[in-house]
Amino acid sequence: MRSQTLFAVILVVTALVLGGATYAGFQAYQNAVVDKHTTTVERNTALVRTELDAQLKTHEQSVELWATRPGVRAHGTARQRSALRALVNNSAFAGASVIAANGTMTALAAPQSDAASVVGSDFGDRRYVQRALAGTTYISNPVPAETGTNVVVVSTPVRRDGDIVATLNGAVYLSETGAFDLLQSDLPDSSGVTVTTDGGADIYHRPPSPNRSVTTHTAPLSEADWVVSVSESRAVIGPTIQRLTLLQTGSVISVFAVIAVFGWWNYRRNLAQVEALIDGFRALRDGAYGTHVDVGGADEWERIGTGFNEMSDTIDQSVAENRERARQLHVLDRVLRHTLRNELNVVRGRAELVASHATGEAAAHAAHIISRCDSLVETADKERAISAVLDTDTTPEPLDVARITETVVERAQADAPNADLTVDTPPTAVAAAVPQIGTAIQEVVTNAIQHADCTAPQVSVSVSEPTATEGTDHVRITVSDHGPGIPRMERRVLNGDDAIDALHHSQGLGLWLVYWAVTHSDGDLDFEDNTPQGSVVTIRLPARDDTA
Repeated sequence: MRSQTLFAVILVVTALVLGGATYAGFQAYQNAVVDKHTTTVERNTALVRTELDAQLKTHEQSVELWATRPGVRAHGTARQRSALRALVNNSAFAGASVIAANGTMTALAAPQSDAASVVGSDFGDRRYVQRALAGTTYISNPVPAETGTNVVVVSTPVRRDGDIVATLNGAVYLSETGAFDLLQSDLPDSSGVTVTTDGGADIYHRPPSPNRSVTTHTAPLSEADWVVSVSESRAVIGPTIQRLTLLQTGSVISVFAVIAVFGWWNYRRNLAQVEALIDGFRALRDGAYGTHVDVGGADEWERIGTGFNEMSDTIDQSVAENRERARQLHVLDRVLRHTLRNELNVVRGRAELVASHATGEAAAHAAHIISRCDSLVETADKERAISAVLDTDTTPEPLDVARITETVVERAQADAPNADLTVDTPPTAVAAAVPQIGTAIQEVVTNAIQHADCTAPQVSVSVSEPTATEGTDHVRITVSDHGPGIPRMERRVLNGDDAIDALHHSQGLGLWLVYWAVTHSDGDLDFEDNTPQGSVVTIRLPARDDTA
């Protein structure tokens, strides 16, 4: 090929690559702007949720404190009425009442209210009364008070000698200039806020401005059965996107124009500049983001070089931010895991101390706390195993899954001597899998034993090699039990038939550990119903001829 033709081909290829890379760089930046907008909405949602939870928690603590005062328990007396007036005068509550255990209101303190008309009335059918009489501090959905105003009632049990004798109820008025002033001041005018009950009724609503093409994020409150949603119109980032689009188009056009002019007038003496650009793209291809090139020569080449350097810096910044974000998440995961273990050890130690000195119901509660602590520690261990699967660049390797399965069953039988475990494996069955596949098989077997609804669970484990008649090239590990079975929602989420959301999600990490270990082994995971009841879990792994 002649030098002129070769140079022309190089010019064309360079123009296409440079134009495409420039377009991709700006497109990535546009996506980053959109992602930042979404992150801002999510952060504002978390802020609103935290602020509301803090306000509600303060109200809960206030009524719980006042419920311990002796005057509150003195039904129908001046002491009780005085205590309620003191609560209203010294707190954010607009009104307060005491309702006896039989549901009768014994005292009411509220400005501009006719206490005589409601004292003595039966409020036993109110949910906030029922929840408080059941022993919990409760924040109601907005309810109409006897005075005709919508309020949120914070109720807590009043105890005498350990018995619940009444409920103390504090009323907080809801208005856009009252309880939600803080939300208006913390968010920009372009953000909308909606607070709804668990039934979908609006408690507070401020639409975004403008109210079109909105990004919305929703989060439940922890102190009440409310849901907060923050929304913001994508129109606020419209000018930025428009400028980026124009700049993107202009940059691509400029690249082609500069290269065309350069090739027409002086392509022979600029092969060095072309080579410099090619070297720069090779560096980007090899992951050397942030690489700068110095093409020199005419002004057009200087512009191309500057555009390339800016694009390279943008890509380098984006990659660096992603790496930093991944590092932060990794550090956060380790810190949280360490803190969780330490705190659980403290809680467990305290519970064991209580159990060693307590009897009856207190001892039972302490034992339950110890059990839950052990369960959380087990969950943390599973999370660590999952992180080992996801965080490491582990490739499947030949493993004898028959031997691994036999070892798993032996350990499971030792841990659960009452279980009836049977295992059927060939002498060897080599499959390609990640090292954590043994943990996954152990999780399936342990899950079958622990969730059995009898004292002597029956679990069958088998390993089968591929056969010519079956026409398959996979090793199968099958675990069958006769327990209650794996819920269908769990199966559908793990199989990808249902999206993970508030209604469809897996209840634990164990099956996710199995799923990811099998997936990273390029295998398949199936769930079927057993007869007459129970589950059949099948793990299929690619077969290999050589052993580990």
